[in-house]
Order: sequence, then C-alpha cells, then structure tokens
Amino acid sequence: MIAALIGKGIAASLTPAMHEAAGAALGIDYAYGRYDLATADYANWSLDQAVDAAQVAGCRGVNVTYPFKQDVMALLDDMSPQARDIGAVNTVVFEGQKRTGHNSDYLGFRASFARDMKALPRDAVLLLGAGGAGCAVGLALIDLGTTTLWIHDQSQKAALALADRLMALRPQVRCAVWKFQGAVDGILNATPMGMASHPGQAISLSDVVVRCWVGDIVYFPLQTALLRDATVRGLHVMTGGGMAVGQAAETFKLFTGREPDRARMAQDFHTMTQEVLA
Repeated sequence: MIAALIGKGIAASLTPAMHEAAGAALGIDYAYGRYDLATADYANWSLDQAVDAAQVAGCRGVNVTYPFKQDVMALLDDMSPQARDIGAVNTVVFEGQKRTGHNSDYLGFRASFARDMKALPRDAVLLLGAGGAGCAVGLALIDLGTTTLWIHDQSQKAALALADRLMALRPQVRCAVWKFQGAVDGILNATPMGMASHPGQAISLSDVVVRCWVGDIVYFPLQTALLRDATVRGLHVMTGGGMAVGQAAETFKLFTGREPDRARMAQDFHTMTQEVLA
C-alpha cells in the first residue's frame, strides 16, 4: 500500500516514518512518500497536479498540510461532516476515482489536550492562526470548554471569518479578533511559525497576559521558540507531539481500515524525534 504527504517545507515531517512503522507493526507493506511543493523537484507543480499524481500512482490516500488544507477542498468529490464543519481537510482518501476529504486534526488535538492539560483552565484562550489547522483546534477547544476564543492572524479578514464560522457551529461561544487587551488562560499556536522551516514566534508573550499555559501544534522541533519562552515564564506547556501522533493514528485507520497500536506509535514518535536531535 502507498500513501503520501502533500505540502510545502515538509522535509522534516515525521508523518511518513510514523505511518510506515505503524504499518510494519501490523504486517502491512506500506510505502509513504512526499510531494514537497517547496522543493526544486515540484517547484512548478500546483496542488491539483500533486493530488492527481498521487492518485494516478495508486496511493490509497494523501495527507495534506500547510498551506493546502483549505485549497484542497475544491478538488474533492465528498467530505466527512466534520471536515465540512471545520472547513479544512488534512486527509484525502481515494476510492477508485472518488476523492473524500476528512479532518483528523480535530480528534488528534482534542485527545492530546484532554490528556496533557487535564483540569487546567481554558475558559478564555487566544488562538494564533486562522487557517486550516486553526479551524480544527479552535472547534476542539470550544468542545473542551472554552467559552471565549480570541483569534489572531496576519489576515484580520481570515480571523473574522473563522470567528463567524465557529460561532455559527457553536452559538454558545464568544469568538472575536484579538485586540491585544485583556488576560487569557492560555495561548495555542496553530500557525507554522516555530517549525524548522518557519523559525520564530507568531506573537511575543510580552504582549499578552497569560494566566496558565501555552500550547503549540508544531512538533518539529518539539520545543519551539514560543514554548521555550513560556517555560522561562513558568507557564505550563503542551508540545505538538500528542496531536501529531493522534492525527496520524486517525489517518492510518482511514487509509488501512486497521487500528494502529497508539502507544507504540507514541513511542516510535519519541524515538524518531530523539534520533533527529542526535
């Protein structure tokens, strides 16, 4: 079986290795490739061309990451209800000529936050990023108890659109564009800032009064500049590792029809990150 990852700046992604290791543990002959549209090999390719190429090559499906989680929706025949609600797709399953979009980011993040942050307050949260990942984790935060969600994005139009979408889905919550005022229980980064290919921070913690915690969905590196800053300030931190493993497990099920050993996937992920650092 073959699958692939489509995105930009994905050379450091551990998704291919996680999928192949999970497949090997179940006796599945599994090859997982990459279409990195930021590299010379695919520099002139469009998203449409990459999806077509993967389907023609016989892939069971593709994972889709930054910056294509919303653009890919126009190339699909159908979407799961959850992906349609979120307005973003990170997984496409091929069934013959049919393309069906799913979103495993929501489930992966929700499980990770519920486990790692437990009873920490999350009534008021600042969400950094209004893209495809922001849609998924924003909805998950609301479903985990957030009642006021501030949204900050380089595009105020995108931030406002996400606020409107989330309030339409969950009318009980207050969502608004961040105005750099007031205190929040936590901050969650759902932008690519902090990735090895996008160094830096989406916001300075000096500009926000944070009561308790800071989380990041970036997992390479696990300790992003934002999380290092938060640690120095004595705040609880949540890395992107849990979400990475959780969404990979959900996608693996969609591609193979088999339930992976999630504990083993988490251990494999830990080993892989240590090997990269070494």
